[in-house]
Amino acid sequence: MSGDPRLWRTHGPDILDRSAAERRRLGSAFTTWLQLLSGPLTMIICCRRLPKRRWGGELFEPAAARSELPGPPPGDDEFSRTTYLLVAPGTNPDALRLLESLQASCQVETSPASRLPALGEGPWSERGRALLVGGRWLSSLRMAGSPGVEVEAGWLWELASTPGEFDLAVRVVPRPQAAADRSLRRRLRGLLAQELVGSLSGPDPRLEVAAHAARELRQVLARSGGRLFHVEMTVSLCGDSAAEVKAMVAGFRTRAAALRMNWTPAWFDELPARLETLGRPLPGGRPQILMPTEEVGTLWPWVATTEPGVEEQTVIGRHQRTGALVTLEAGHQDGHPNRNLAVVAASGGGKSYLAGLVGLEAARRGQAVVVLDPENEHGRWCSAVGGEYLDLAQSPGCGFNALELGSTAEALALAVDLIDVLTGPLSQQERSAALRAATHVIESSGPHRAGVLGDCLARLEQEEVGRDLAGRLAPWVTGEAGLLFSSPGRGPSVRTSCVIGLRDLPESWLAGATLLVSAWLNYWLKAAPGVKQIIVDEAGLLSDVAALRSLMARLARRARKYQGSLMLLTQTGSDLTGSSFGEVVAVNAATVLLGAQQELGARRLQQAFGLDDSDRMWLQQAGRGDFLMVSDTTRTPVRVEAPQRYRAWLGAGRSQE
Repeated sequence: MSGDPRLWRTHGPDILDRSAAERRRLGSAFTTWLQLLSGPLTMIICCRRLPKRRWGGELFEPAAARSELPGPPPGDDEFSRTTYLLVAPGTNPDALRLLESLQASCQVETSPASRLPALGEGPWSERGRALLVGGRWLSSLRMAGSPGVEVEAGWLWELASTPGEFDLAVRVVPRPQAAADRSLRRRLRGLLAQELVGSLSGPDPRLEVAAHAARELRQVLARSGGRLFHVEMTVSLCGDSAAEVKAMVAGFRTRAAALRMNWTPAWFDELPARLETLGRPLPGGRPQILMPTEEVGTLWPWVATTEPGVEEQTVIGRHQRTGALVTLEAGHQDGHPNRNLAVVAASGGGKSYLAGLVGLEAARRGQAVVVLDPENEHGRWCSAVGGEYLDLAQSPGCGFNALELGSTAEALALAVDLIDVLTGPLSQQERSAALRAATHVIESSGPHRAGVLGDCLARLEQEEVGRDLAGRLAPWVTGEAGLLFSSPGRGPSVRTSCVIGLRDLPESWLAGATLLVSAWLNYWLKAAPGVKQIIVDEAGLLSDVAALRSLMARLARRARKYQGSLMLLTQTGSDLTGSSFGEVVAVNAATVLLGAQQELGARRLQQAFGLDDSDRMWLQQAGRGDFLMVSDTTRTPVRVEAPQRYRAWLGAGRSQE
């Protein structure tokens, strides 16, 4: 490496979106890493306006009505924030090893960068209160005092949340112990002298506080409790007019005032201040704050989520704090054990709206989507993308034949389970008789006609133990019920999407119908090519049947193997944590989205998913369409939002249930 400073583009975890334990771990790791510095380090947060993008704008074939194209995501201007590190190899000879240590301890990825993103380019001229660069106005401020309130790692977000384009530079320079001690002694002597001079007019609280702070820093050195650093902070705010920059400066200083920080304008010194935010400070008397390692460790600069490439990922809304688009990233993170999703929210929390949004996004990306819909809420968007809506209460137009779904062994097991559900619990002798009858029907089937469940009646009536069973089964395989439970076919052929409606089924049919459809889902998952998305809405209504619970657990385990993702939605956490079936689904879910809950439900979710008290309170205060996305140690607050075209397909309002 050369002796010139090197610039590195970084991507680190947003510490404010981590669990309390993970925030403490990352803060401690960053503090320890700073102890390794042997020379200056500059961290630069670059905030840039993003171009307007089309979200959900890929039209479907054969989608209805192309007259109105989907617009950009709702909201005002969007900004991305990227953190760069500037390391001087001349004073940090092992810079590469230093960055490797940062990646290992703090999960920060680094890559070389040739320059910072532009913030005004072209001829420049310096005014008293601004710098004109390429027709844009830049105004800079310097930190003159550290936060006057207790802060934790991540507090820089309060400054970095300023809307607009800017560069915020934090320069950290380790001070040798002897030099730091001499500097503190001189500072104490100066403060004491000022106290003596002003003693006639009474004590000055500011001098007393400053002297106390200097003594505490000397005690840090005396106890070998860490190192001391000189910290400089400069921000350059950029706008297209003097009025825009003036408003940005006022907004930035308001945010700083909330932290009880003092920032002074760099009037008549704008060019040197801009060089500081570029990582090229000139020698001179800039404001410097002496801080111990623990305080410097709170300067964690990765405080905003990275904007995703929405074309390749499933967008579900916006980050409530940063305003950034949030994606599920289903199937796009190799570190995730699977692609499954679990959603828990009380009635009216926006679950079905979220499910429809995920279905639309999957269809936009060319995935096949199947929805199990107990409340018949997903037909509109399914039809809009050229999908098929099957109402099982009416003639569905295709058969779900238990004797054709899967291998012979799977078909036989399904047939016996289905007879058990339809006719009531079977005795061991009746199960054996049902198995013999189903085996006979499958073996007797020809290439042009597959046997159906009704064909088992004749074989059952030949056995004494089977006659009563045949009588109980007959109503289910004849008449209207027979159209569902005893029709040939292997289910629908899913082109874009298929919604299977269950709401209008007679209650006595529901268990058998959901078992049959779930078995078809397993069959379709393995047989259909490409990436697939399965959505089971209101799963709590479908989990009372043991055979059905077993099939759902099998789907959760096997989905990833067959390029599938299972999204399970329910109203209560006990559906996921109060049974072995639910625990299988929860354990096999890469991401869990938790919505609005009453206090008791929130406490149960806190215990089940290791949430902090702040997370629990968030759930209790969440509104319709607000979800906490939980994945490992990440806690991302999301507001579900959809593009205009999606909203028309999903129904009126932002997040209807």
